[in-house]
Amino acid sequence: MQYKIKDFIQKDISKFYILAVGILCLLLLSSYFSYALFTVTKEKKEAISMVVGNINYTLMVDDTQTSTLTISANSVQEFTIVLANTTSIPAKFNFYYIGDLPAGITAGYEVVEGVQTPPAGEGIILQAGGSSDSSNTYLLKVYNNSSTEKTITLGVSAGLSNNDLSLPSEGHLFEELKNTVSEVLLASLPDSNQYDDGLDTYIVGDEPNNYIWYSGKLWRAVSVDDSSQTVKLVTQWDISSVVYYSNNHTAFEYL
Repeated sequence: MQYKIKDFIQKDISKFYILAVGILCLLLLSSYFSYALFTVTKEKKEAISMVVGNINYTLMVDDTQTSTLTISANSVQEFTIVLANTTSIPAKFNFYYIGDLPAGITAGYEVVEGVQTPPAGEGIILQAGGSSDSSNTYLLKVYNNSSTEKTITLGVSAGLSNNDLSLPSEGHLFEELKNTVSEVLLASLPDSNQYDDGLDTYIVGDEPNNYIWYSGKLWRAVSVDDSSQTVKLVTQWDISSVVYYSNNHTAFEYL
């Protein structure tokens, strides 16, 4: 009888030990999962709180808040664009035009003193609103060689400063617009050597500086088409001779 009681107590102790170990394991697992859930929830809440806020900005075109450029028929126009961050934190921005350029339109940005180069595809950081680096100024030049008014729609993307942006499927970056031959030519000539009849600008006067070296030859500019900005040239040198006398001479016959 004494052995049976002892054996029973030992069995109960074994069961109690197993039960205690099991309860301890459950408590440890519960603590672990509670901590993990708390950590994930905390991180998730922090992540959400970082991205739900709106990033605000203003886009000004020639001192007017708008997102379109309107170009008159047969004209060349310059637009001053100011993109400003109005949020209280630094943010990253993209600036582009939406869709294809209309037929007859050539557009791009100019690099001059006092203006910035538009951002690349990943965007550019503008500091918090109100600071000295919270805005950028761009200069766009648009040629409309068509007989109708055209419109370009601008777009802006915004995001956190530590993330790269990407252009939307219909977004296109402006490329640098190089100076045309007509612009360089007319800028180098004084007004006294230019006559504009409303359709073309003619190069006039005695010995104007209208020389252009192109394709291994020296040319003289005659006129510039005001709408297309194309230049009419004649060669300074004789580059061919035409037989116009019956004896195959290239000189006139004196009578």
